[in-house]
Amino acid sequence: MSDVNDLLSRIDGAISAVKDKAQKIAQQELQHFVEREKFAKEYEAARDTIIAAVRPRIEAFGKRMGERATASLSKTETRRSVRFEFRSDKAYISLGFSLAPDRDLKNAVLEYDLKVVPVLWKFDSHAEFTTPVAAPDLPGLTKWLDDRLVAFVELYIQIHESELYDKAQYVEDPVAKVKFPKFAAGATLDHGGTTYYFIDEHTRAEFATQKGA
Repeated sequence: MSDVNDLLSRIDGAISAVKDKAQKIAQQELQHFVEREKFAKEYEAARDTIIAAVRPRIEAFGKRMGERATASLSKTETRRSVRFEFRSDKAYISLGFSLAPDRDLKNAVLEYDLKVVPVLWKFDSHAEFTTPVAAPDLPGLTKWLDDRLVAFVELYIQIHESELYDKAQYVEDPVAKVKFPKFAAGATLDHGGTTYYFIDEHTRAEFATQKGA
């Protein structure tokens, strides 16, 4: 029969094994923390680079949309976002872009979210562009962003096309004798203190010849 010391030895061994396991887990967590801190700093540098490339495009879009939209910015520890709310009698329209890292902090993900209510038009409500933090693909990212912005403008025009024509000022091509919205003029000519609007360069050239302009 074993004595009490054998029992205590076995108990101490079990406790020691648990301590060793806990220490190993703690070391792994520490290593994971150090690595995440390293990746976090790399992501922050990539994030700033991406934002510097994206911001001029977002700002240009906002200026071109003018009073039609109200922009709001938001920021958290890992995410940067911009959202445009559009004033429209046709629909509720909300367009957002956000930048955040993936779970492992290895990639930066730019997200596009569009909400239109009621859903009477065909459009992509969500899209993403993922690029490595170590080497951000700025040409690919900016092209993707430009494509999303242009696609939105085309959708916005589609939603409001009848309204654009209803509110448009109409002019007449003096050669072709055709009336059309002023914004659709293919060419213009200032002559005798008056601005003339034309369907295209052909009728403009013919008018210039007639007037000796």
